[in-house]
Amino acid sequence: MSVIFLSEDDVRQLVNMSDAVKVTEQAFQHLAEGEAFNQSRGRLRTNDVMLHALAGVDRKANQLGWKMYTTTRNAARFLVGIYDGTSGTLEALIEADYLGQLRTGAASGVATKYLSRQDSQTLGLIGTGLQARTQAWAIAEVRHLKQILVYGRNAERREAFAKQLAEDLSIEVIPCKSVEQVVEPADVIVTATISKSPVFEGKWLKAGTHINSAGSNFLKKTELDLETLKKAEIVTCDSRDQCHLEAGDFVEALSQGILSWENIAELSDVATGKVSRESAEQITLFKSVGLGIQDVALGSLVVERARDRKMGIELPF
Repeated sequence: MSVIFLSEDDVRQLVNMSDAVKVTEQAFQHLAEGEAFNQSRGRLRTNDVMLHALAGVDRKANQLGWKMYTTTRNAARFLVGIYDGTSGTLEALIEADYLGQLRTGAASGVATKYLSRQDSQTLGLIGTGLQARTQAWAIAEVRHLKQILVYGRNAERREAFAKQLAEDLSIEVIPCKSVEQVVEPADVIVTATISKSPVFEGKWLKAGTHINSAGSNFLKKTELDLETLKKAEIVTCDSRDQCHLEAGDFVEALSQGILSWENIAELSDVATGKVSRESAEQITLFKSVGLGIQDVALGSLVVERARDRKMGIELPF
């Protein structure tokens, strides 16, 4: 079978957020069963470019592949490779910017499905970029939202983002002038920023809130303050191994003894019911850094549908 190339436009036609949440949930369940495996991200750099590489294998779904991308001061370029799980031959190369936006949002969607209160209706969203948009899509897949509150530092961008998100989801989206206005009423909070320092104060959190921290995946960056980590009774992440390398949100709390690695659960534990919310008053937290197995799970579905629909450009090897 020939190798195919799938563009960003192809990916947008082939999968949506509902698909992403389903395959992401399955991937984390397979991780819990010992049937899937994740290779933590590695990074190398020249003077001007950073190369990022991560990979995953799902034996139960017979899927394997990798994601590689480069970042500079001005751009990021993403590529996913998917292999046949039986022969080991390369099946497809996929442009993966949009795919990455979907799979990152989907992980927060899975965490929210299991850790937030089922009656959660208000989403507080901090950040107005592409990742923030798909985070909201994912939360709307798993909870019946009635209102989304949005904060970003640029007022014009905040207004435009809120308008676009309201059109996306047919939900009331209110641009707020302060972070406090977003956090205090929220049942679910998402942080999706590039901030190096905390973006809200933990003292603003109400009982029963669930938090998804999805912005930072460098040790020198954090979106969460110590008060938030103190208040969170259930703290989870996508991978402890990868968070050792990338979760700046945990660094100070670990050094001060507020957190310990033994008490940080993985999303695989959550998706299989090993860890769950015990009361409506608990504050819960999911820290996302992004795993290769997520890219493989969604990328494999993209390839399957592309084959069915005869989409993609055949490559000469």
